Amino acid sequence: MTEAEHLPAQSSVILLRICDYARRPVAEQARLNAQLDTVLALLLPAIPAKSRIVLNSNGSAAVAVLDNAPAALAFAEHALQASNAGLGLCIGIDHGPVEVLSGAADDMLAGDGVATASVMAASATEANLLATQNFRMALAQKSPGAEIALVPTVNLSDAGLRTYQVYSLDRMAQRRRRHQFIFIAVIMAGVLLASATALRLWVPERPRPFAPEVKKPAPVPAERPFRFFYGKH
Repeated sequence: MTEAEHLPAQSSVILLRICDYARRPVAEQARLNAQLDTVLALLLPAIPAKSRIVLNSNGSAAVAVLDNAPAALAFAEHALQASNAGLGLCIGIDHGPVEVLSGAADDMLAGDGVATASVMAASATEANLLATQNFRMALAQKSPGAEIALVPTVNLSDAGLRTYQVYSLDRMAQRRRRHQFIFIAVIMAGVLLASATALRLWVPERPRPFAPEVKKPAPVPAERPFRFFYGKH
């Protein structure tokens, strides 16, 4: 299904692939396709219709999101949680050029963004999400700090021998990083306090400047009272 006819050159592309789809019996494939359609129907309303294009086929779906990497990551993360209901999705995300091509039977997405997202999805294990460095950079530009949840894993190469730095989703990474900052801050405060204490103990106190003694003025002798004598001397 197509909900936007055109997208700009750069978009975030999420490719959802049902793991081991071709090896499953036909009846199970039909059930999994129905589950995938349900996941799309539940999650797509979070992305404005004018900012997305969705093309799905048997066993997979591609979602291109215009200029909103955080929304693309949220969509992919929620889709990943569908694995708890028995729908094993291998998810790949990239940010790159995308265009819509009209075919004889149906429309299709093309471009480097789609091709690279396909490589990520093909390399992901069951119930896993892999993203490219391009998508991580786009996420950092739109929501600074959000990229911490994407941690480096391995390097992958495609059929054209292009190598990609691959990132996986780790929501605990941000908490661990915050704890590391707190630990480092506590250590630095302790080091500064210890250094100040050591300097105070090792450096002798400077003698106080000599203050000249101020002489007190001599006491003025008291005047003797004048006495009159009467009589013979």
